[in-house]
Amino acid sequence: MSVPYKGITLDRTLRLYGNGKLPASILKQVHCGGTMYGPAAWWFNVMWDDAKKAGITLKATGRGYRPYGSQEAMFLDRYSRTPTLRKPVVTRKWKGHTWWLKRGKSPSATPGFSNHGWGLAVDLEVPATTFAWLVHNAPRYGFYLQGPKYLPTGKPNPEYEAWHWQFCNLQP
Repeated sequence: MSVPYKGITLDRTLRLYGNGKLPASILKQVHCGGTMYGPAAWWFNVMWDDAKKAGITLKATGRGYRPYGSQEAMFLDRYSRTPTLRKPVVTRKWKGHTWWLKRGKSPSATPGFSNHGWGLAVDLEVPATTFAWLVHNAPRYGFYLQGPKYLPTGKPNPEYEAWHWQFCNLQP
């Protein structure tokens, strides 16, 4: 099954603020809990309602928008300043240092670079039926995965996250 992936675009409103520094006034509640940037939340809620009509319940595993402090705490929990034995190796650059992803942890963005920090991403539980529904329907609502499951070399993409769906239909 081919998965739909696409990068995000920031509109004029989001460009006024820093990643993880969005004011509450531009965040809206999403039906499965948490908040997202207003336009993303509106489309997510439409998708949530339509999924429910199709017998699919979209359940969040996170809160959508992540303030900078939450991004930093998550990063420090998942990454180490010293090399780890995790395979495949996933590293990030932050504060002038290389950080290695710990064994048993899934990747997260460097603080200040998370699509959650723009209020454009949501992490969902994705059992097979939910994932199949999202693959076939989420792009109609502007939601995509952040990258392909496999790299052009055919190797698994260590950054691929089947649960991470991001809103990509903002006008710059």
